[in-house]
Amino acid sequence: MNNKYLSVPSTFLPGVSGGLSTHSAPLASFDKANVNAQRVATKLIANFFSKPLATDVHALASKPVFSVSGDKVVINVFYYLADKKALNNSSINSLGQVLSKLFKQPVELRFVRLHYPYLDSYILAQYIAINTAKYNFTRIQRAIFGALQFPVLKASELEDTTLPSYITGMKIRISGRLTTQRSVPRQTVQTAQVGSFSSSHIPSNSKASGIISSAAFSTKNQKGAFTVKVWISQVANTS
Repeated sequence: MNNKYLSVPSTFLPGVSGGLSTHSAPLASFDKANVNAQRVATKLIANFFSKPLATDVHALASKPVFSVSGDKVVINVFYYLADKKALNNSSINSLGQVLSKLFKQPVELRFVRLHYPYLDSYILAQYIAINTAKYNFTRIQRAIFGALQFPVLKASELEDTTLPSYITGMKIRISGRLTTQRSVPRQTVQTAQVGSFSSSHIPSNSKASGIISSAAFSTKNQKGAFTVKVWISQVANTS
């Protein structure tokens, strides 16, 4: 079945924070109705990825980024699947129809699959929260940090690199008690960091820029509520 709602974006850097936003939109798009529509759409998209209807397995999705123009609404979403299964075209078309009615104009869905959960801060926060059911904090942070590869570039090489962006640092914080821990205080906070969050190595005249994206995800386990917060530091080359 052909999918008339799903399209492939040109350039969209992983790690850009999502949320309620409008770009290149007429004044009418900034009214209360449009903001409310984006809130409802955010919940619909979250439900789409969290239910088997979308992928036959649980998928992790970023927060959507909305781009509203006079003739259509473009919705960008990153998602992560651990296996080789793909999104269901029929389900995507159904979601597109619902969103088109919600915004009262055509909707273009740009769903971009990420092959690593650490390419988006909100996806990574969810990924860590899920894995706390089986692994303790030390094992989780070692596995994630061990998978990262930090390119070693001198300031003079920033303009010549073919990498559109690369991660320079990451920080993980879990507030609350985990089921994999022994008895600890309710206000327990665990933090781990790797790499650098400093942009001092980027020359002021360089086209490269430092970006720090962050996201938090809260959920519950048998010991109560806990929150995972993630910070990802990147250098984006815009040349």
